[in-house]
Amino acid sequence: MPRALWSAVPVALASLVTFAACREPGVTNGAAAALFVRVDAAGTPATLVVVEVSAPDINPALLFNIPVTNGVAVDTISVPAGPSRTFAMRAYAANGVQTNAGSVTVDVVPGANPAISIVLTALTGGMPIHATLGSVTVTVTPATDSLTAGSTVRLTAVIRDGNGNIVAGGVRWATGNPGVASVDTTGLVTAAGRGATTIAATFQGVAGTAAVVVR
Repeated sequence: MPRALWSAVPVALASLVTFAACREPGVTNGAAAALFVRVDAAGTPATLVVVEVSAPDINPALLFNIPVTNGVAVDTISVPAGPSRTFAMRAYAANGVQTNAGSVTVDVVPGANPAISIVLTALTGGMPIHATLGSVTVTVTPATDSLTAGSTVRLTAVIRDGNGNIVAGGVRWATGNPGVASVDTTGLVTAAGRGATTIAATFQGVAGTAAVVVR
């Protein structure tokens, strides 16, 4: 090997070692994860949820504003993959006053991430707000229905990943009040008595819901 080329080898190896040493363990170059955010704020004055994502290698922090519509805030956010991502969530009323806050620190990987639950504690004695963060979303249709005692309706659940693709898998059905309506393992709802209840379909810690009223 020519002397000039041979002498360049240690320099190249040293540069490679230095580059590798500077990389933070667990950080994936340029990779990002699409995460679904669902915040159930029904019964609270919250009209906007602010999501702040921070980490040693995320500077400045990422900010996302998610409006609350009909008591629910839903959105998809993109977050760089890596360790120790802190998700801080704050809920605000229409007058701009902060009502709830909560946070969690987790590792984020490219692709699918397990569902994480976050409780946003009320700052002034109000109701807590429950949020879910994960890589899939569950949508139940119809989202609302009105029944009479003894009648039935078939609900369906669709699971999608962060890219909007349908995910194969079964959901677990449950009712919030069996005295109002029951649901079987296939999503068939049977009205029992007057009132209102929520029917939920859960997949890997993520739930989609439908509101059922029995008249």
